[in-house]
Amino acid sequence: MNAIPALAPLLSIRGLQTQFQTQLGLVKAVDGVDIDVEPGECLGVVGESGSGKSVTFASVLGLVRPPGRIAAGSIRFDGRELVGLGRGEMRRIRGKEIAITLQDALTSLNPSLTVGAQILETLHEHDEGRGARGLREQALEIMALVGIPAPGTRLAQYPHEFSGGMRQRIMLAIALACRPRLLIADEPTSALDVTIQAQVLDLLASLRRELGMTVVLITHDLGVVAQYCDRVLVMYAGQAVEVGPTRRVIADPGHPYTRGLIASIPKLADPDFRIRPIEGNVPELVDLPDECRFLGRCPLAISACRTRIDMRDLGAGRQARCIRAGERQ
Repeated sequence: MNAIPALAPLLSIRGLQTQFQTQLGLVKAVDGVDIDVEPGECLGVVGESGSGKSVTFASVLGLVRPPGRIAAGSIRFDGRELVGLGRGEMRRIRGKEIAITLQDALTSLNPSLTVGAQILETLHEHDEGRGARGLREQALEIMALVGIPAPGTRLAQYPHEFSGGMRQRIMLAIALACRPRLLIADEPTSALDVTIQAQVLDLLASLRRELGMTVVLITHDLGVVAQYCDRVLVMYAGQAVEVGPTRRVIADPGHPYTRGLIASIPKLADPDFRIRPIEGNVPELVDLPDECRFLGRCPLAISACRTRIDMRDLGAGRQARCIRAGERQ
């Protein structure tokens, strides 16, 4: 009996280095990241502010502007190399095949344009000859899909006339207007209260199933990742430090940083659980030495950590950037 061949990754990033030249020196915002995103999965990308999460996927979309640049590496989408692609070719991919929702819907939406105009702008960019009436029908259809009531009326309204949760749905409508194959959701629940957060995330999960999309969910919240994501990528100081199936990583984290993130989450089922914050601060990403980035905060640090540390295979689809992966303090 012939084995069924594994599907090729929809997105494959190898050795990505995205850098920013500043007055203080060279900032390595993304430093040697490798990651595959499989067709149909939801990959959670988690880490503190400044860990490189958003810059990694801004690089995928060609949204890094000077003084930032992709200094090295490969980004392949469905087998096609994106690094070095011309602006015109990248514009044809952006929005149609790969889309992104940004962190703050209030500031990301244009306050002087109706939400309909902003959805139609994306549709016009990738118009396939449907005409004005067809594009308007498509805009109404996508608004209904993301759960906006009375789309015919609300199409003519402005962002300030919507609640925070509804503005986030508008952001999703713009991103999904052309039915992209890959959606990058960058902190889609920031600045929303807990109830609205759950509604937006549940909507995202149902749209993923309904449209057959692949989703990258960027967040600082491991609880969100645990509930909605198939796999998790943990980033720290511009590097991937752990990756693997979400349940396995959370049940038995291999990297001390991942363990620290989990220990800092309150447990409702255990009111006596004592939160343990990660001591110290994230290092400045300027002219860093070639050693473990977590060295100054790690309870397991030894002298051998003062050399370059590569990702190590832990089995069962898991990797961690630690020579003492899996050890306990």
